[in-house]
Amino acid sequence: MLDAAAATDLDFDAIVARHLPELRKKAARLTRGRGDADDLVQDALLSAFRWRAGLRSPELARYWLLRILTNTFIDRLRRRRVRPQEVAFSVEPPAPAHDDVDRWAAISVDDVRAAVDDLPDDVRDAFRMYTFEGRAYAAIARAQGVATGTVGTRIMRARARLRARFAPIDAIA
Repeated sequence: MLDAAAATDLDFDAIVARHLPELRKKAARLTRGRGDADDLVQDALLSAFRWRAGLRSPELARYWLLRILTNTFIDRLRRRRVRPQEVAFSVEPPAPAHDDVDRWAAISVDDVRAAVDDLPDDVRDAFRMYTFEGRAYAAIARAQGVATGTVGTRIMRARARLRARFAPIDAIA
């Protein structure tokens, strides 16, 4: 003999089977025919199963299931607004202009050395230790007797000055 919970589950299965085609149609309309209509129906039925004790009468099951489906759809929309999905870019960044390649090719190692030598002492030393010696920020901070954040700031300043020094004249104007 079946207990009350098992009988309710059998009734629930029969109710879902009877209304499933209509739920799928409604989900396809809500999602505008996208592939996530089946996922919407599945989530709605999962919610309906959790709250099946709230179904007072099998005659009202159609409206109850459609309301759960609609509410599930609305909840999904709200979640997407709060946390938008990531979009992968399929377009590659443009290749550098031929002029940029020529400009960088014209810069010699001596030009770079001179530019690094012109940096203020504290900035230059932090930049050299990081770039040429491969030291970590913490090791540079200990060597210079400063905070780790200060090392990051010095390296950032060195990069900005070098970038400005080698920037094309027309980009500055």
